[in-house]
Amino acid sequence: MVKLGAHDYVQTLRGQTLRLPNLDLPMKNWPKGVSPHYEDLRDVQHIELKKIMGGEGLAYDVRVSTDCPYLAATWYPDARWDGLRLASQVATFLFLFDDDTDNPQLTDLVHNLDAAKKYREDGRKLFERYLADEPLLNGSTQSPLSPTLMSIVPIGETVAFRMTGEQRAAVLAEVNKYIDACEAEQLSELSGRAPTIDEYLKCRMPASATGFLLACLEYIVGIDLGDTIRNDEYVREIFDATVCIGAIMNDLFSLKKELRYPFYNNAVAVLYHEHQDLQTAVDETYRIILRSIGKLEAAATLALERYPARREDLTKWIDGCKSMCTGNIAWSLQIARYALQVPNLDGTTEIII
Repeated sequence: MVKLGAHDYVQTLRGQTLRLPNLDLPMKNWPKGVSPHYEDLRDVQHIELKKIMGGEGLAYDVRVSTDCPYLAATWYPDARWDGLRLASQVATFLFLFDDDTDNPQLTDLVHNLDAAKKYREDGRKLFERYLADEPLLNGSTQSPLSPTLMSIVPIGETVAFRMTGEQRAAVLAEVNKYIDACEAEQLSELSGRAPTIDEYLKCRMPASATGFLLACLEYIVGIDLGDTIRNDEYVREIFDATVCIGAIMNDLFSLKKELRYPFYNNAVAVLYHEHQDLQTAVDETYRIILRSIGKLEAAATLALERYPARREDLTKWIDGCKSMCTGNIAWSLQIARYALQVPNLDGTTEIII
């Protein structure tokens, strides 16, 4: 079997200088902020994380470096406490779940497709238990399950009790897309063949899990759009554009971390393989983000024109999509997981990867 991610083109990225694009300007008028509940949320979440991890150690430190409470606080700065708690719990689960299957520091499942597939299927079944048409809220769960999978339970209970059936269905659809895409991404890494950018983007959007968090946005900001608006073509365009912005920005921010292993399923790495020039790859990645920003703005205008009677709720949801994007920048610049150590993203900042 080809060694995971061991491609010469990925290795040659090491030590090169990457000039980060100007991400401040195209979103300068988008909402941003930090929730006043951040410190309380951090304290609560870290206590829960320590319980999940069974105490401190390498695995705990890796997860703390992600600071999921800060993700929730910057992505959803105006959310009420219960919405913010759900966002932090979901984000924490997603990083735990991701690390459990693709972090060579913490797991052997990186190289074991069958075991990783079973692990993901156990997670899928537990989500279905709570998010199905008639949630099973009584009785014991499968046993034994890993602490990460058991962290699904409080998420599932919140969704089952507090979301409508239509909202639950939307969340479950994104969960299933995410789990399927995680398997596709692992297959890609194990194959040793670099994907084309089109192949990569098709997998990357659901694998980023941004859609999972976005499907929870209505609950997080306290609205119910209803299926008609939720499935409207313009609203879906906003949804897809938000996912793309979040996923591809994350590729820029996480490239340095991913080269430690090394992984090559990253937009910059894929485009570097195509163009054989790092800055060209970064510029092309930036264009993908800019196109999605344009699509989001255009679709938002059309959606608000189509549903004037729901303008207040729709505006709250659109602003929530935008704050997920600006919050992603604020969170990514802050966390130890990416260790970017840059002050801003005005187009002049450079990092050594």
